[in-house]
Amino acid sequence: MDTEQIFLGLLLLLLVGGIAYYLAHHKSHGLRPAPATPRQADLGRQSDIQRDFQRVFSMTSSQGKEGLIKRWMDRTGCDRTEAMRLATEEWRRDNR
Repeated sequence: MDTEQIFLGLLLLLLVGGIAYYLAHHKSHGLRPAPATPRQADLGRQSDIQRDFQRVFSMTSSQGKEGLIKRWMDRTGCDRTEAMRLATEEWRRDNR
């Protein structure tokens, strides 16, 4: 084997390795994410409601927020997330 053959062999090996590396990293990005399970969808909804509640009541103290949530939970018998949603809806209705 002379130097030219060794050089061309290494160049070809590098080319094949580069193509394999490129395909391995770009092929994984083409996959669609798995559809959300009902639990994951519910957690996403909860985080949206919590984020919305925090934004609407950002100037309210943490004790005031907790009192508001507790009042809605006692009044309607709902869970914490639903209480946040109801409080936010009422605030929006009153401040149109």
